[in-house]
Amino acid sequence: MRLAGKVALVTGAGRGIGAAIAAACAREGARVVVADLDAAPAQDVAEALCKAGGAALPLTMDVTDRSQIEAALDAAVAAFGHIDILVNNAGVSVPAMIETMTPAQWDTALAVNLTGVFHCTQIVGRHFLARARAMPAVRCNGKIVNVTSIAGLRGTIGQINYAAAKAGVLGITMSAAREWGRYAVNVNCVACGLVETRMTETIRTDPRFADQYRKQIVLGRYAAPDDVAPAVVFFASADADYVTGQILNVCGGADIHV
Repeated sequence: MRLAGKVALVTGAGRGIGAAIAAACAREGARVVVADLDAAPAQDVAEALCKAGGAALPLTMDVTDRSQIEAALDAAVAAFGHIDILVNNAGVSVPAMIETMTPAQWDTALAVNLTGVFHCTQIVGRHFLARARAMPAVRCNGKIVNVTSIAGLRGTIGQINYAAAKAGVLGITMSAAREWGRYAVNVNCVACGLVETRMTETIRTDPRFADQYRKQIVLGRYAAPDDVAPAVVFFASADADYVTGQILNVCGGADIHV
């Protein structure tokens, strides 16, 4: 129960990696704010967590809309009293080759995958900073865990917008860690490889891509969402109170493959 007494807000928590993170946080004792663009899956995840003995609040939230993020934070604080952990997980894929990508495709990917992370970090981070100013001697005033991709480290084909956004998340992580370390706010990042979610379905099932991408993974298999969640829980827990500005690659060794 490493997160007992904590409250975690997880974006994009209605499906895939976000749902696995929400469940892992709940198993470790956290009360979970299940935030998602789509109301129905957020409700389903929250109900499942509650049936398993946890406490969860489903919220509809668009990370590109600051007013919705602020309303979600207010609702979470009203329900649970505070927020201790922010997991920036919400993401979208808008694939196209460089020469055919439209400005709208570029803008959509950046708005969700990068600017949305900034919005949530700034808005929830202010809640952490207010706590720090009120209780300056506290060992930790908040944890932010950003979910990014090794695409931001090594690039990718057909998703320059996604790779650029995920590289930007690394910059957000390290910059926020530098600025907010003095307030005892930890900011870290988990970089995923290919995970079995809706976003990667084409790559994993199309014969033109499946073998090619699997061969790049040293462990020889795609990740399940549950493979990613423990890394997030580690960064969110007291075990990582002296860890900040770090990137943990959870990619089956795809980042070292030659």
